[in-house]
Amino acid sequence: MDSRVVVLLTLVWWCCWLPPITARIPEEPAAPNQVITTESTVISSTEPVSEIIYPVQNGPCFYAEPELCLTPQIHDTKYHVPNCECRLHPIIPKSLICCNVTNLTNITLCQAPDPSEHWQNIHVRNVSLEELDISNGFWKLFESISITDGTLKRITREFTKFSATKCFNVSNNNLTEIQPRVFKNLMQLQVLDISFNNLSTIPNINKQTNLTIDIRGNKDMLCKSVSETIDHSGLELNFVEPDKTYCLTNQTFNWFISTDTVPLRQLYKMRQLQSECPTDCKCEMERMNYEQQGSEDGVPLLILSAKVDCSNRHLTELPEKLPANTYSLNVSCNNITSLSALNVNPTYHQIIRLYADNNQISSLLDLEGTSFIEDFEVLSLRKNKLKSIPIYLLSNTLDKNPRGKMLYFEGNKLHCDCNSAKILRLWLLARQNHIKDWDQILCENMPQIVVDLSEIKLCQSQHDWTDYIYYLIAAEILLLGALVFKVSYDYWVFKTAGYLPWPASKMPKLPCDWLCES
Repeated sequence: MDSRVVVLLTLVWWCCWLPPITARIPEEPAAPNQVITTESTVISSTEPVSEIIYPVQNGPCFYAEPELCLTPQIHDTKYHVPNCECRLHPIIPKSLICCNVTNLTNITLCQAPDPSEHWQNIHVRNVSLEELDISNGFWKLFESISITDGTLKRITREFTKFSATKCFNVSNNNLTEIQPRVFKNLMQLQVLDISFNNLSTIPNINKQTNLTIDIRGNKDMLCKSVSETIDHSGLELNFVEPDKTYCLTNQTFNWFISTDTVPLRQLYKMRQLQSECPTDCKCEMERMNYEQQGSEDGVPLLILSAKVDCSNRHLTELPEKLPANTYSLNVSCNNITSLSALNVNPTYHQIIRLYADNNQISSLLDLEGTSFIEDFEVLSLRKNKLKSIPIYLLSNTLDKNPRGKMLYFEGNKLHCDCNSAKILRLWLLARQNHIKDWDQILCENMPQIVVDLSEIKLCQSQHDWTDYIYYLIAAEILLLGALVFKVSYDYWVFKTAGYLPWPASKMPKLPCDWLCES
C-alpha cells in the first residue's frame, strides 16, 4: 500500500477517536450576543449541535437563553445535578438552568457537587406556580436569581438574613403582588427586574447602595408608588429606559386628577422640590397632573403641585422664595404682619390655598389686585389682628367664581359700629357657604359677636346742640317776622293818628330822629 494512503488513514483514525479537547477562551473584546470569560471552557463534540448564541450578561445578573431549554446539550449527563430537575449551564460555572418547573421542591433539593461550594446563579424558566415563598434558605446564597416567562402570581415572605443576592429578576410573569418586606434583607441587591408583569406597586427597598430597577411593562404601576420609592428609598435609583417606562395616574388617590400614563423620567422633577424648599420648612408633593401644552415630541409634561408648611417657624414675614408650582402655603403660628408678598413676589402667583392663622396680620388690602384674590380656594386668617373686612374686595371675587372658595376669620376682633350692624352683619349671614366660621367673628369695642349686633341700638346717636339748630332757625324767623309786623303797624298808626303807639312812644329819641321831623 502506498505510504501516503497509510498516513492519511492514520490521521483520519486519530481524529475520529481523539478525546474531547478543552480550550481556554482568549481574552478579547466581547462581540455582540457573546459571553466572554477567562474561566469558561468550550466543549468540542463530534455530534452535530445547533449553534447557541448567549447574550452579554447584565452586570451581576445571570441569564440563560430560551434555546437552552431545547438544545440536546442540556440533556447530556455532563450537566446533570443529582436529585434535581435543573441542569448545569454549559459555559458559566456554578450556574443552574431550570425549565418548565411545576414544583419548587424539585429545585430546592438541588445540591452542589462539592459540599464546600454553593451555587451562584440560577435561572428558572416557564415556571407554573401561583405563589413563591422566598423565605426558603435555598435562595440565600445565590448571587443571581432569575425566575422568568412563567405564570407566577405572588411572591411572599422575605429573604432570609445575610442573603447574598445581587440580582433578582422575575420579569415576564403574571405577578400581581410582591409583599412589601420581600427584599428587606437584600442588602447587596444591585439589579431588580420586575418588568412585564401586572404589578401596581414597588415593594419596599431596604439598602444603602445604588440600584438599577426595571419596571417596564407594568400597565397598572401607580405613579404614587414610584414617587414614594424615589423619595423614601434613600439611594440613587437608576430606572431602565425611563423615557419608555410609564406609570399610571389614578383617580382613587386624592392627589391624582387624571387616569393617563406619564413617562417615568418626569417623576424625577419632584426631587427638585426639596432643593427649592425654604429653610426650616417642609415641602411635599400634593398632586400630579399633566399638560399637553408645551410638551416635547407629543409626550405630556408632568406638573407637580407642591404644598409648603412653614408653620411655627418664628417668621416675621412670608418666605422669600417658594418652590415652583407651589399651590398651598401654611404659615400659621408665626409673627407675620403683611401679605404683600402675594402681590410682589412672582413665586407666590400660583398660591391658591393660604393658611395664616395665629399671626399679626391687620389688613387684607395687600391682596387687592393679586391673582390670589381672584383664584384662591382657601384663605384662613383665624386669630389675627384684623380690624375690618373689606367687603367690596371679597364680594367681587365671590360673585365672579363662588364655587370652592373658603374663608376663615374666627378670633379676629373687628371695630364694630352702625355700619357693622347694617352691612357687615348681613354680609356674613349671606356668605355662610363661604365663611364657615361666620358666627365666630368678634367685636373689639364691645363684648359681642358681629352677627349678633343690633342695628336699632348701634344706629341711635347721642343728642348735641346740632340737633336743635333747626329750632333756633325757626325761632329767629318768627322773631324777625314779628319785628317787621310791629314796625309796619307803628308806622301806619303814626301816619293815620299822628302819634306813635306804645312802646315806640316811650323809646328815647335818637340823634337821627331830627331827620324825620318836619
